[in-house]
Amino acid sequence: MEENDMKRLEQVNAIIQVATELGIKVKGSVGTCFRQDLHKDDDGKPTLFFNPARNSFTCKICPDVGGSVIDLVCQCRGWDRNKAVEWLAHRAEFDKHTRKLYHGKGRKK
Repeated sequence: MEENDMKRLEQVNAIIQVATELGIKVKGSVGTCFRQDLHKDDDGKPTLFFNPARNSFTCKICPDVGGSVIDLVCQCRGWDRNKAVEWLAHRAEFDKHTRKLYHGKGRKK
């Protein structure tokens, strides 16, 4: 996949929506880290911070948790980059197809 295609794939997959689909508990732009076992003095506060404008995330405790929406899928699921890209591409295509089927249906004219 070319660099422009990769950027487009990241743009069409909003990080907070992807995080929610991955089972991460998100409230606003913060969430619970998926590597809680590495949090020694866990006080229960959310440590995963999402930046929707940059479509990125970071954990304030785990030094190796953070990056793009592709990195989120890789790190959360334990997948390699190719599998994460494939999953995000399928997700984006499914979303586009669903919008075509249902967008505007049922509206009064």
